[in-house]
Amino acid sequence: MDWFLVVYLGFIIVIFPLIIFLSLWRYRTIRRLMQQQAEKRNGTVSGSFLLPQLNCTHQNLPVLVTSIPGNRYRHAKTEAHITLFKPAAGSVTLVSGSFIARFGKTKGLSEVHLGFDEFDKEFLIRSEDEQFVRNLMDSRLQGILLEMKQEKPAVFLAGTSLTVSVPKILKTEEGYDRLFDLSFAFVDRISEL
Repeated sequence: MDWFLVVYLGFIIVIFPLIIFLSLWRYRTIRRLMQQQAEKRNGTVSGSFLLPQLNCTHQNLPVLVTSIPGNRYRHAKTEAHITLFKPAAGSVTLVSGSFIARFGKTKGLSEVHLGFDEFDKEFLIRSEDEQFVRNLMDSRLQGILLEMKQEKPAVFLAGTSLTVSVPKILKTEEGYDRLFDLSFAFVDRISEL
């Protein structure tokens, strides 16, 4: 019984504070990276210490970036959410090939192949409007997505909502830059159409 008490107290006194310290260190790193991006993009960082949010604009559209830590019930993710001025001409769901098994059937959406084998192998696109997807997914967007294939990006476009996410907490400035580049490339292409 005494060893149990010693182990329990050891956990409470040593391990538990260490876990809290490492978690706070991670959140501080996320906030610091968001503040660097805010300075670079004339934005602000708001939200709590544990869930900071980066607010900025692109083409006068509001951009909100959040990093959500994972837990037992959900995966970690960093996402950029952009609200468009007017609804997009169609809805698009684009996910990395590794998510195909979890993606399953989506009511009303059919799979779209662009005819570029490397891209079609890496990404799954679903939409109710195949022609809209073909117009949207130009070679520039395909190239950016292929460069980011290791990060497993996902893109969801419906109405005035565009969300671009990666299934992890971004821990480098380059990671945030790539997320912004992809998000802004989608916004620019949507505005061209």
